Amino acid sequence: MCQGEGDTARARCTFGPDGKLYVSAGSSCNICAEEDPRRAAILRFDPDGSIPSDNPFAADPDPRRRALWAWGLRNSVDFLFTRGGQLWADHNGSDGMGDDVPPEEIIIEVQKGRHHGWPYCYTPTLGANLPPNQAAEARDDRLPLPVGFDCTEAVPALFTDLAHSAPLGMALGRSSAFPAEYRDDFFVAFHGSWNTTTEGIRDCKVQRIVIENGRPVRSEDFANGWRAEGRPCGDAASFGRPASVIFGADGAMYVSDDAAGRVYRLVCVGR
Repeated sequence: MCQGEGDTARARCTFGPDGKLYVSAGSSCNICAEEDPRRAAILRFDPDGSIPSDNPFAADPDPRRRALWAWGLRNSVDFLFTRGGQLWADHNGSDGMGDDVPPEEIIIEVQKGRHHGWPYCYTPTLGANLPPNQAAEARDDRLPLPVGFDCTEAVPALFTDLAHSAPLGMALGRSSAFPAEYRDDFFVAFHGSWNTTTEGIRDCKVQRIVIENGRPVRSEDFANGWRAEGRPCGDAASFGRPASVIFGADGAMYVSDDAAGRVYRLVCVGR
């Protein structure tokens, strides 16, 4: 795990099926036009730290752009490669638009050399966002658009959930000892809300995203109970906040909790 500093500077790194090192770098702000193009982006390197020749901006005059693989991703705390080789990332959108906007982008199929919306656009629909009726990105009008750019050029999310859910760590169930119907699914640690009204409180939990034919179609609670009724995640009356989820060599799910300082082990019984 790559390490960053501060809530918006989180970073994650992993090697892709192409042998290249992919690194996510969070934004420096809630909503702004970043001065450094390496912020709010996923970067791609050779294992020795050099720039791959097939990066979209490998020969750019600005050396800061040469590592760019994809951008417009305010805070992709986690990402992974699917069995089919697609790069899927989550995304923590900006605050300040109310309890319900923008929806949290839980799964984004990251595209080489493409903008993924932030800080100018967001995916407006809730749940699965699939062809042939895939919704385009909506405009966040708090910042002026760059010259020559509009929201039709941004890559929309494949799956969204309630605003302020705060998706962090994610894992695919393929390596689990869970029943077969769970092994193609996607599990995400929802950190829960902190800056919503009482009506907008979001749960801290592990969410199951059901995958069919390689695409997310619906979601459901998989594990919860960290939050006291009517209280936000992380306050003194609550019990913890999931931050990451992985599957161990034993096939069990392990969930880290960055509020209570614990790791939980989840197994399937009675099947």
